[in-house]
Amino acid sequence: MPRTTAAPRRGRPPKFSRDQIVEAVAEMLLADPTTPLTIARAAEAVGAKPMSLYRHFADRDDLVAAVAQRLFAETRQPIAADASWQEEVASWMRAVYRMAQRVPQLVQLSASGESAGWLVDSAHLAAMFERAGVQDDRRVAEAIFWVSTTTLGHALIYAAGEHTLTLERLQHSLEWLEEADAARIGRLLPHLDALREDGFERVVTLTIEALERRFG
Repeated sequence: MPRTTAAPRRGRPPKFSRDQIVEAVAEMLLADPTTPLTIARAAEAVGAKPMSLYRHFADRDDLVAAVAQRLFAETRQPIAADASWQEEVASWMRAVYRMAQRVPQLVQLSASGESAGWLVDSAHLAAMFERAGVQDDRRVAEAIFWVSTTTLGHALIYAAGEHTLTLERLQHSLEWLEEADAARIGRLLPHLDALREDGFERVVTLTIEALERRFG
């Protein structure tokens, strides 16, 4: 009697695609940036059961990376084909900072090592420097490290809410310092406070100037 091979059993096909889930979670975070980015909340955003999301994502880190990639790409401004690497770097830095303002926790998760989403932007930066003619891998890595840590550092400061400190509160806190230090910082506070308006733009300019010197 010939043997018959049973047809392989197939599970129920996923109701939502990976792209649809990422889109729904991105919209959820933009609507309410304080919503915790968890598998359960992501499933709720698409009306699915949490376990069903593991058809598309290995874990929460995978989900965070996908959402970060989606939102950061959306924030980047179009760059002209003949744009200089300086313009590309400045555009990337501003895009990350804008996203920090819109969805602080996403920047915190990406920068804390809880997600490998930063690899996507590292590749984006590496391509910029390679197009600029930087062929030495060590220098490209240094440039990526310099630009990303500088940008994410300022983004994290914003996300942590330090930008809400007022000059009045800072001046009141001078009483914690020794008299000489209080006098020294007291003279600097007005200048530091003035940097709130365009401080990050100055950081962008200084970073690019430093890279120009580094690349020679």
